Amino acid sequence: MVGKQKRIHCCGISIYCAVALWLGIVLGVGFGFSREGQASENDLPMVASGQEDRLSVDVTVYNSDLALVREIRRVELPRGEFKLEFQDVPSRINPVTILVESGGKSGLELYEQNYEFDLMSRLKILHKYVGRELSWIQEDGSRIKGILLGISNGPVFEVDEEVVFEVPGRLALPALPDNLRARPTLIWLADAGKAGPEEIETTYLTGGFSWHTDYVLQLDEAGERADLQAWVTVQNLTGASFEDANLLLVAGDLNRVAPAPAKMIAMTDKMARAGAYEFQEETLYDYHLYSLQRKTTLLDQQIKQISLFEAAGIEVQKHYRLRAAARLFRGGNFSGGNEKVEVSYAFRNQEESGMGMPFPAGVFRVYGRSGSGSRQLLGEDRVDHTPGGEEIELRVGKAFDIVAERVRKDSRRLADNYFQTTFEITLRNHRKDPVVVEVAEQVGGFWEIVAANLEHRKVSASELAFEVPVPAEGQFVLTYTVNVKY
Repeated sequence: MVGKQKRIHCCGISIYCAVALWLGIVLGVGFGFSREGQASENDLPMVASGQEDRLSVDVTVYNSDLALVREIRRVELPRGEFKLEFQDVPSRINPVTILVESGGKSGLELYEQNYEFDLMSRLKILHKYVGRELSWIQEDGSRIKGILLGISNGPVFEVDEEVVFEVPGRLALPALPDNLRARPTLIWLADAGKAGPEEIETTYLTGGFSWHTDYVLQLDEAGERADLQAWVTVQNLTGASFEDANLLLVAGDLNRVAPAPAKMIAMTDKMARAGAYEFQEETLYDYHLYSLQRKTTLLDQQIKQISLFEAAGIEVQKHYRLRAAARLFRGGNFSGGNEKVEVSYAFRNQEESGMGMPFPAGVFRVYGRSGSGSRQLLGEDRVDHTPGGEEIELRVGKAFDIVAERVRKDSRRLADNYFQTTFEITLRNHRKDPVVVEVAEQVGGFWEIVAANLEHRKVSASELAFEVPVPAEGQFVLTYTVNVKY
């Protein structure tokens, strides 16, 4: 904003003002400053400002049904006291968060703010006419007059001293009732020391905005490399539209309601050369900010998708994993049976793969290629916010051609809360290529492997794992005994 700004000392300045404003909204009364000789509000000139007055608008959208809107409007102000209608604001706006600043040319001051959101509708208009006279226009142009007695469970009228529920003709009202608006509006009681155009900057929080990320991972025929596309989906349910807006997205679990200002940083050479990034990423304290590098229009009741980034030739590893719950190691009844083997694909978010930027939380959809070359969905998984340099593993489904059968060969209680269990796990591979299946056992407690026909790996204090090689169109039988104390 050009020129020295002047902060208006009525909005967002103290807890007292916020509480007073809230009470004014709820109770329908104004909390202004009483001044000697002040004209009646009804006699003050009215100035209206709509979205056509916007010079610029920034919309910062968070993951949690929240957005910060900052807009600058040029408004022609009169000298002295007046009422300013600030139109085209969201119906989900939080009015106590509004902060107003002016360029300082007019000496603008605000004394009172009202948020009027009693929107016009047939039902609300009739509510205002309870106890008042109205009429019905007949086909010949004549009118029938009556009084609206009530509208609960349908309108009730008095016509010619009789109570009726339906009256022929078109219902006509002499005028619109007061205090009804076609759209939400902020009404400011203001004073300007000088007439003329003024740039007014308004910042506020609103609900109704949300965004999420969708990722498309397309594997090659071997399943060893993949191309990645990331799309941002922004939904606007605020009740207002924002044309030619600067769109900014904040990724992270927000605890504070307002983001702190931060200086934009330049893209890295790798990102700049790629030319595929429409968003520029930067660190915003403990969050990450993604700024769209062009203006976009965010219409009310609209879902918009924008490309976030692309990467090609990513190295991917496929994993097969069999998981067992801790309850199997506590004794009790277990008859054995077949178990499902999970399939997952993993890759590292690193610059060497053309990425390295933080990934916002979202849904990954993994596609493969059929023999005819067409793309087919293999599965999907949801990931949390992931920093650069971390590995991302996507569980896409269960293996069809790898069968696991578990049998508990022996189970003994060695002492109180001390068990010995022997498992036999048969892995049968019906594929034409060998595979390695990770058997991950959530043993829990204090455990010790007594015997096994394969080396085990200690994953954590409560988990062990075996890397089981299974030949093509063959099988491998894993047998081990473990002591567990709970």
